Formats: sequence, C-alpha cells, structure tokens
Amino acid sequence: VLTTPETVLTGHTEKIYSLRFHPLAADVLASSSYDLTVRIWDLQTGAERLKLQGHQDQIFSLAWSPDGKQLATVCKDGHVRVYEPRSSPLPLQEGPGPEGGRGARIVWVCDGGCLLVSGFDSRSERQLQLYIADALAQGPSALLGLDVAPSTLLPSYDPDTGLVLLTGKGDTRVFLYEVLPEAPFFLECNSFTSPDPHKGFVLLPKTECDIQDVEFARCLRLRQTSLEPVAFRLPRVRKEFFQDDVFPDTAVTWEPALSAKAWFEGANGQPRLLSLQPPGMTPVSQAPREVPARRAPSSAQYLEEKSDQQKKEELLNAMVAKLGNREDPLPQDSFEGVDEDEWD
Repeated sequence: VLTTPETVLTGHTEKIYSLRFHPLAADVLASSSYDLTVRIWDLQTGAERLKLQGHQDQIFSLAWSPDGKQLATVCKDGHVRVYEPRSSPLPLQEGPGPEGGRGARIVWVCDGGCLLVSGFDSRSERQLQLYIADALAQGPSALLGLDVAPSTLLPSYDPDTGLVLLTGKGDTRVFLYEVLPEAPFFLECNSFTSPDPHKGFVLLPKTECDIQDVEFARCLRLRQTSLEPVAFRLPRVRKEFFQDDVFPDTAVTWEPALSAKAWFEGANGQPRLLSLQPPGMTPVSQAPREVPARRAPSSAQYLEEKSDQQKKEELLNAMVAKLGNREDPLPQDSFEGVDEDEWD
C-alpha cells in the first residue's frame, strides 16, 4: 500500500482533472485542472516548467502527439486546441469541437497526422469526430454517430494496426474501428459484447499479445468483483507463419528516449522499436506459395475443350449404341409369306 508520496507538485488552484505522461521524455508530466490551465512538470525537480492557457471552460481531455512535440486538448467551451508547449503558452491551432457539453476525449491517430475526438452531439448521441491535425479550423473531416448512452466513450488507440477501441463505464459493448486519414475514414470491425457491464477497460502493451495465435489486441476488463482478460484475434489460415503484415515493429513505450532536462531544452527523441517475431517462425511474406490442388474439369469445361469433329463422332457413336447392332434382322424378315395359289 502506497502511503507516502515521493514528490508533491503544487501549482494548480482548483481540482485536477487529468494527467498524461510524455510519450518519450522521462519524468515529464502534463496535468489539466478546473482552473482552466494545463501545466507541465519536471518530476526530477518537482517544478512546474510550463503553463498553457486559452481555455474558457472545463478541459475534458488532453493528449501528447506521438513525437511529443505537441499537446492537444478538447474543452467544454466547444473547441479543440493544439499547443506547442515549448514555443508558446497559447494554442497553435483551434477548431470547433463536439456540440454537447457532457464530456469528451481526444487521442492522436494516423501516425500523428489526425486527431480523434469522442463526445456527444446536441441530442446526446455519442459520436466520433476526425480532424486533420494541422487544419483544425476547417472542422472535422469525418463524423460518425454511434448510439445514445450516458457514459463518455474512452478511446484506446493501437498505432500498429490503426485500430481504436471505444467503450464507456457501465457499457456492455466495445466498439472497434480502423481509422483512416482519408475516405471512408472509419471501417467498422467486429465489436465485443459482454452480458454484464464493465467499470473499466484498458488496452495492454502489444508485447502481452499471443502473436502465434494472431492476437492483435489484449485488454483488461474491470467487472464488479473481478478483472477479466479480453483478446481480439484475426482469423488466418497459415498460423504456422509470423503474420508480419499484422505485426510491424512496435514502439518500446516503457523506456524513455531522452531526459526531462533534454526535452525542456528543445531536444526530441525517437522510440526504440521491437520486433514481435517469435523465434523460429518464418514471416508470412517469405512463406512459399501454396500450389492449388488440381481439380477434375467440369462436364461443361470438358465439352468446351473438345473439337467439333470429336463432338460429332461421340454423338454418332451414342446414337449407334442406342439403336443397337445394325446386323440384327429386320422385323419384316420374320414375316411368313402366303401360298402362291392364294394370289389368284
């Protein structure tokens, strides 16, 4: 049981709403609060280093870009904002967000080129909005309505496959979509449905997946009194091969690429990549091609391959066989004649 904090961060004047660690730099933490600010902390020193402003209402959610250079927020004031924290405390871009004020979440998708926002419309329908990250002012490029429910959809994005899992507290269904930067933008996949509602749902690192069983996502589902694993698999025929089209090298998220000091001084980093190929498995891209089994031709195909002369000969032989042997006596040969005197 944790009872004593290692560090106490002091700065916000109202209740803190969300926390997000930097994806690449060690000990860099962003926090949002009801005081309408986002503050970025150096955990090595316990000091507040940056403060972002410009929000007019509650900050629903924030998210770091995959390269850690930018930070996006979605706010109750109906706006989506993108900041470059090391350059300015004011937003670099701003655009219209969800109409409903009940809650929203934001996540970077498509290699950092787009932003996905889950929220509500004015009729309380849960929906997804997809934005081009460097063109927020144009509004969402795509909008997808899902259902009417009270809980906010919490997105979990897998950058390796481009899939996003969406569910909310108290839901029994997990939506699954492939997100694309161009039309049709959203491709629906098979969803997961449970008989009882869950209280939480989290996506685990790709290293927890059963790669040999083509398991592309593994999650933990919090039930009323238990924790349940949930696996998502892709049906494949040749499971003896490593499916390298499904499992690219994945980012090592548990190792920092640079220090907090280096990041605050303007440096950037790249994550280390890890191969998911199990030992002894050959990539399916290098697998020998399967030779299709030769099938007997159909009767129609068999006739088409014959010449006209062959067809005529077979037809004639069939007629002869049906009529029987032509050397058999004719019916009239068995008739008896009359005596000659009967002709008179």
